[in-house]
Amino acid sequence: MLVPLLLLSVVFGAFVFFLFRPDPPRLLGVYSKPGTFFYFKFLLAKFAIERRRRTSKSSSLNANLDEQQWGGDGCRNPREMEAKQVLPEGKTHAGDCVFFDGCNSDGFYFTLGTAQRPNDVMNLFFIVRIPNFGTFVSRGLHYNTNVASVRSDSHYKTACGFDVFCVDAMKRWRIRFEGTVVPDRKDAVDIDSPGGREIPEEIEGELPASFDFEWTNFGEHFDFDLECSSEAIARSLAIEPWSKKMFECLKQSHQVHYEQFGFLQGQITIGDKVFENIRLTSMRDHTITAYRSWSDLRRYIMLIFHLEDGTCIHTSIISMPEVVFSHLEFGYVILPDKTKLPVDRINLSLANLGEDKKFPKAFGYSFEAGGRHFDCRVRVIETTTFRMGLEQRCFVAENMCKFEVNGLKGFGFAECEYRIAPY
Repeated sequence: MLVPLLLLSVVFGAFVFFLFRPDPPRLLGVYSKPGTFFYFKFLLAKFAIERRRRTSKSSSLNANLDEQQWGGDGCRNPREMEAKQVLPEGKTHAGDCVFFDGCNSDGFYFTLGTAQRPNDVMNLFFIVRIPNFGTFVSRGLHYNTNVASVRSDSHYKTACGFDVFCVDAMKRWRIRFEGTVVPDRKDAVDIDSPGGREIPEEIEGELPASFDFEWTNFGEHFDFDLECSSEAIARSLAIEPWSKKMFECLKQSHQVHYEQFGFLQGQITIGDKVFENIRLTSMRDHTITAYRSWSDLRRYIMLIFHLEDGTCIHTSIISMPEVVFSHLEFGYVILPDKTKLPVDRINLSLANLGEDKKFPKAFGYSFEAGGRHFDCRVRVIETTTFRMGLEQRCFVAENMCKFEVNGLKGFGFAECEYRIAPY
């Protein structure tokens, strides 16, 4: 009788120890790891996300911008989503952000990011790489990416000559520019020193430039609230310690975000050189938020690219440990027939890739989507670096890359962000 009781006591003690053991320490003091209740939390989070998506009703985007949550708030009106937004009053970090990138197999790379902020401020970055000619950037990129915007109800315009606007919701956009650009300089930005710099009146190598591009869609847009893999989001949530404060931060940090692949076609002039009939495979995105602070992002890696068979891919890992996620993974694949596949898992660890702020020139990773496995090899061919955010406390390395996925060649970007301080 004594032996069974003793055995039962040992088993019960082991169970209690397992149940109440503390979560494992964070990797490098940053990245959370699965704890005792990981699987329970994962299933609960996955259920909650999927249930919210099933029960959500159509909602007005502007009416409840502050109330949007992970899991979606219904089927939004495309015209409402594509319109330039009226930023909520009193929200100093509100943003209406539009981004385009594009590239082709000839080695042409194009990146334009605009983010309308309060008080007539625009976060702006522009980079163009023209094969056998050079890489050029917006005039102030090496100094300060906060520039003066021009007020408009429908256009994203800057005083330095950029003009972006929607022509037909989810189908056509126009991006134009007339101003000056400067050659990219690889040592121009001190990545250890936060804060913007005064933009000089004269910059060496400055050239007059203009471009006019039309963006057209390839398939439907991908809404991150409604279409991201519930498995990927639930896993990212389940590794974190849960608390009332965490869920409040989750709600406050939410952003309406959608993306769409397509094509950029047009021409660009730099100095006396004219480049016509340019065609690039492109991804554009639109983010609408009552709060966006780049300083909340400790680091991220966004891999956006297309393959020679027409497949388009986005995989991202984001770390903002002081807010909610220390390791948030998500993404999607657009197949040549325009089928959308959410990415369920990304096999890549931020802790093992560029954690020292020195991003490698070549690396590999894999991911799963739609029951398929994708093996990816990435090779960086050129990098442009700049500071970002209202406080200019982060830097972004825009890596122009070549890819190989399951034997298919590809082209695109590996955009990496690091918070300068505190890191």
